[in-house]
Amino acid sequence: MTNLVIIGSDVYARRVIKCIEALIKSGEEISIKGIVDNNEEKTEIKGYKILDKIENASLYNDEDTSFIIAIKNNKTRQEISDKFKEFDYYTIIHPKAKIGKNVSIGKGSIIMDEAVINDNTKIGNYVIVNHGCIIDEEVIVEDYVNLLQSTALGKQVKVDSLTKIGRDVLVIAKISIGKKSIVKNASIVIEDVGDNCIMEGTPAKIIKKL
Repeated sequence: MTNLVIIGSDVYARRVIKCIEALIKSGEEISIKGIVDNNEEKTEIKGYKILDKIENASLYNDEDTSFIIAIKNNKTRQEISDKFKEFDYYTIIHPKAKIGKNVSIGKGSIIMDEAVINDNTKIGNYVIVNHGCIIDEEVIVEDYVNLLQSTALGKQVKVDSLTKIGRDVLVIAKISIGKKSIVKNASIVIEDVGDNCIMEGTPAKIIKKL
């Protein structure tokens, strides 16, 4: 039995808890030990106790415990994983997600319900693949990426680290998206995107450099 400590307590943490509960119901041998978060106004989330502040997370680390960073912000996930490198980070894959052949999914990543990841795709560490995302074959999604709900990535797309892709975005086949970029909701990406770009529109164009 693996005991999970959830880092974070916002709305997204609630969705992660729901995902974990579905895994427990499906027979996965995990339990929720509690939550660490810096919001002092809360004492529990969905019946699970907030144990302590994030900076004290090490107090709850033992050989039977794994952690999951339930925070949407890419940079914050990176900062926490860098601070607590000694932790074992659990990979969450909802039982209703569909995973193809020869797919690799890194530590600390979260794959939500109804997500589809097709064959020969690589998902990095601490990646969030939200509800209803469709990822085609031979796609590479690097560390700390957040794919919002119902995003679709075409075949052989590459998304570099710390990038956020909004809801209902379509990225056509063989497109590369650089580091620390943002693609706004409902955009269609038909050309490569560089680092530190904010993209929007159909087709998506650069509206700002970060």
